[in-house]
Amino acid sequence: MSKIKDLSKFSAEELEEFLMSFDIVFSDIDGVIFYQGVPIIGARDSLKRLEELGKQIYLVTNNSTYTEEDYHEMFDIHSNYIINPIKVFTWYLKKIDFHGEILALVSTTVWNTLTEAGLQLVKPQTVSLLKREEVIKEIVDRPSIKAVIIDFDIDCNWVKLALAISCLGRKDVLYLSGATDEWAIVNVQNTVIKILGPGPLINLINTQTGREPLMCSKPSEILKEYVLDTCDVTDPRRCLFIGDSLNTDMKFAFMCGFMKLLVGTGLNSLKEAQEEDDACPDYYLSNLNQLFAAYKD
Repeated sequence: MSKIKDLSKFSAEELEEFLMSFDIVFSDIDGVIFYQGVPIIGARDSLKRLEELGKQIYLVTNNSTYTEEDYHEMFDIHSNYIINPIKVFTWYLKKIDFHGEILALVSTTVWNTLTEAGLQLVKPQTVSLLKREEVIKEIVDRPSIKAVIIDFDIDCNWVKLALAISCLGRKDVLYLSGATDEWAIVNVQNTVIKILGPGPLINLINTQTGREPLMCSKPSEILKEYVLDTCDVTDPRRCLFIGDSLNTDMKFAFMCGFMKLLVGTGLNSLKEAQEEDDACPDYYLSNLNQLFAAYKD
């Protein structure tokens, strides 16, 4: 018999006991509340009901393509309660008192935010392969670069990858990454599909350099430190993490000692969850909008 409990089958009394077992809720966004901006019907309403019950809600995402203002507008939640790799990058660099230039293979949103935080970012110039001298100049190691940060970058190209690999040949260059997800999910004409994530490009850099980045996204020790340092967690056992993926959400929740709730609207299914060990969720819902189903009887 599966050890995963289906919350949609709980009685009102069992649901009440469950709701009393935690004070803080950490929830993923993509695949739980929406698909790349397309809302999952009823999911946000369930989070609002949890807020009304006095639960503190944090949204924890590996997606750095939206600004804090975007999230505030979409979810009516203060930016203090949005956790993404951008915040973790800046928190960690400040924590280690980093100084120096940073090669950043990131989205425009991340670039702008890191620059506003006072970090010194550099990027290679756009060049033509017909101008070979310019190409070589752009990809040769630059001693002034002391860190490489890679996250989702829709404009990533060979020159950027080659320069990152050149710089990471120096072992003292800090190497940070945001999302390493191999897949992302989107809703296309009411059909949920998987698309390529940033992970394979990061794996390419890792293979060519023999380096592994310090992750600043789910699941990582740095993100765990950030959460425990900034989110007023006094007892991890009274925290609930809601997510759609086993390798990122459920694994991260396990690392932190949180209760784990998997929803079936994203990357992984209940069947797949039953085959896991550490990433096996404690609870399951096919859709977050079913959380309060027992109260509808």
